[in-house]
Amino acid sequence: MKKNREKLFLILNIAIPILIGALTYYVISPDVIFVQQIDSFLGIDNHGYDIAHASSAIRFVRLYFLDMTWGYALVFALYLLTGNNTADLIKLLILAIAFSAVLEFLQITSLVKGTFDVIDIVAEALAEMVAVFIIKAKS
Repeated sequence: MKKNREKLFLILNIAIPILIGALTYYVISPDVIFVQQIDSFLGIDNHGYDIAHASSAIRFVRLYFLDMTWGYALVFALYLLTGNNTADLIKLLILAIAFSAVLEFLQITSLVKGTFDVIDIVAEALAEMVAVFIIKAKS
């Protein structure tokens, strides 16, 4: 029973941030590839939100918070996939931060569409550290 609750806790900490991020991207980020694909599938021309004229809070959410949600979920997913071993949390954190940084650096190239931003790496690393702290506190 305890093992099932722990697994549910991990799955919710993966699914909820991803769902929040996806819904938020859909509402305020019409330029994101998966949003454009959804719009194309639904036959929607443009549900656009003008981020250039958005408030500071909306800009923070769009530019950093959404990266934080996926970084947070990444740590929980890696933790679940690697067998829930709290002894390996530092290695897992290093792997998550490195993965996030590599994806961000790939945005400099034409391999990954996006805009490179060092603050994205910092935001993702902070979210990943919070996730590790939560896992450690829960264990």
